[in-house]
Amino acid sequence: MRALVLITLAFMVAGVSVIDASAGGRVRATLTRTIPSNKSSGEHVVVTWRLRDSSGHPVSVERVFVKITCPTGDASTTTFASPRADGTYRVSAIVPPGGIGTIAIGKNSTSFPLTNPFHR
Repeated sequence: MRALVLITLAFMVAGVSVIDASAGGRVRATLTRTIPSNKSSGEHVVVTWRLRDSSGHPVSVERVFVKITCPTGDASTTTFASPRADGTYRVSAIVPPGGIGTIAIGKNSTSFPLTNPFHR
């Protein structure tokens, strides 16, 4: 128990929030790299982002997902990421059949609002 308190305090001092999946409504995701819209089915696309709480503080969460859905909504791929040392996230995701339509980022069954959603 003492170790958990010390770890939590260390994150607070570093200015990094650790959230529970139920806090999804207070967390925002921001894509930090342009996503090419011309990728074909089966190709890899690099998706990078950061998470911030409603006060703008960095959020660090394990097993965050990126879900890429095709334009018609009938095919998707999901890739999981953990935070990197600098507090950002990065995955090499596979483009689903039909290409890239939308991108969702979240934890468990909760998607975080994107401050800069992907547009084809």
